Amino acid sequence: MSVISERGERVFLPRMGREDFWKMLHEHYAGDHPGRWKSLAILALRENAGWPLETIGAVFGHHRGHVSRILTKVKRELRETFEQSPEWLGMGDEEEWSEHGCSERGCSERGFSNPNRERG
Repeated sequence: MSVISERGERVFLPRMGREDFWKMLHEHYAGDHPGRWKSLAILALRENAGWPLETIGAVFGHHRGHVSRILTKVKRELRETFEQSPEWLGMGDEEEWSEHGCSERGCSERGFSNPNRERG
């Protein structure tokens, strides 16, 4: 399933629940690595809750620059780990993605907010 964002961009919505999402992250990315779970928590606070980098840094005892580097790293790792995610997650078939110009990693690259945005 897909929707069109306010900017006119097609956004593909996964066909799975929260439990499936976290199970997939555990099995294929974070496992028993506390550092990766910490990075995911930082990512969630920034992307889902819109916390400023300074606030996230204060919670985790890091400077803003370090939080920014953690976010860059976790986003890169997730993109690399789940490069084939649109098909794997049941978000439409490969032809649908190609048809809409979402070749290889194009759509997944838009899955995160702009890391260069001002405080948010």
